[in-house]
Amino acid sequence: MTCVWNWKIGGSTGVLGTVVLSAMLTGIAPAQAEDEPLFSCAFSNGKAVTLMADEQRVTYIFGHPDQPPELVLQRPYAEVEVTPWPGVGGAIWEELRLMNGDVSYMLWGALDRMTDEHERSAGIVVERDGEELARFECLPETLDYAVFTFADAYEAAGYCWDFDAQIWQESCE
Repeated sequence: MTCVWNWKIGGSTGVLGTVVLSAMLTGIAPAQAEDEPLFSCAFSNGKAVTLMADEQRVTYIFGHPDQPPELVLQRPYAEVEVTPWPGVGGAIWEELRLMNGDVSYMLWGALDRMTDEHERSAGIVVERDGEELARFECLPETLDYAVFTFADAYEAAGYCWDFDAQIWQESCE
């Protein structure tokens, strides 16, 4: 299945990227192409989110497809928080957090490893000073996300996870 999100930016419509939905039960994606989103989905309110990445930055785009985005955040990796799966629990999950002033946008994705279907789920939690302002759950049929995608993007940008210190580092030894 292939979906295309059209976002109107600056008054003109352009294809942001082609979204290829992985059918692999494991949910583990092959290396992402540069113009392919790391994460995208639609919500029951008609809005959608897309997360793009290149070697220098992550771009978060939120709003109604076919309209100008309500919010576009571009952040270098040094300003993006990625929490990888710690290796325990019934779900394989990870989180990616971007800040916009005192508001955080946390994207999360998970794969239920305890069922034969290995269902994936994902969404966004918006917070200010630890207080939840909004929560959006992805519609499963629109979800383009494979587990480890956030961590893989971070590693592709030259970072590595230090399991002892529980932090990302720019120098891997």
